[in-house]
Amino acid sequence: MTLLKSPTLQKIKTITNSQYLDWIGLAIVLIGSVSLDYHKTTYDFKWNHIEYTFHLGIVSIINVGFSMIATRLVTKKNNIGNFISTCNTLVSGAIDYLLGNVAAVLTYPVSFFGNYITFRFWKKSKQLRSIDSIFYRNLALGFLLSFCLNYLGFKYLSTTPINWQLYFAIAIPAGITFGGTFNNARMYPDNWFLWQIYNITKLIQNVLQMNWANVMKYSFYFVNAILGYITWNDDKKTTQTPK
Repeated sequence: MTLLKSPTLQKIKTITNSQYLDWIGLAIVLIGSVSLDYHKTTYDFKWNHIEYTFHLGIVSIINVGFSMIATRLVTKKNNIGNFISTCNTLVSGAIDYLLGNVAAVLTYPVSFFGNYITFRFWKKSKQLRSIDSIFYRNLALGFLLSFCLNYLGFKYLSTTPINWQLYFAIAIPAGITFGGTFNNARMYPDNWFLWQIYNITKLIQNVLQMNWANVMKYSFYFVNAILGYITWNDDKKTTQTPK
């Protein structure tokens, strides 16, 4: 119990549950996106022979802002975060599709239902759990769905041959996302390690693409996941949750 009551640990938990970190996350999203002029990104299309311009960049920035808020609320074990994530998934899927991910129409419904199920589970119980067989089952299911759905999308929804490099670049992070989303419902503290793997893959990807706005965002998520694990793991110990 001495370790659990250490000043350092309590300070970490205070930071994790603070609103200051919420504002820092939002500032990172806004400053990073605006500095790269991403708010000027548009998507042109025709409807009934009339040309329209959709301000994709502005919508994306707002969407990422809500995603940041949802992540912070989930970190603080606030179920409103799961509700926001559920709604946010629909917008994220549409944006991803417009940016060229044709398989988004197949994969994002999985994230939508995963977030909705998590929202429903948290309404019934917020019991922190140790890793069990269900954790690995959810992870395997996540990767299976990702590889199958992305293959169907790349194979049958695209007009070009499968770009296998792009396929794996999308399918692997999506598999981690699916598994992590499914496991969020059972509130495993160790699930934060899964999100760390996702953050690292996205950090590497965006460094190579020199997308510094996303580098800033995923660096924040990396730190947030560390804080989330420490806080959830200590909360699990103090409540003496059985497996």
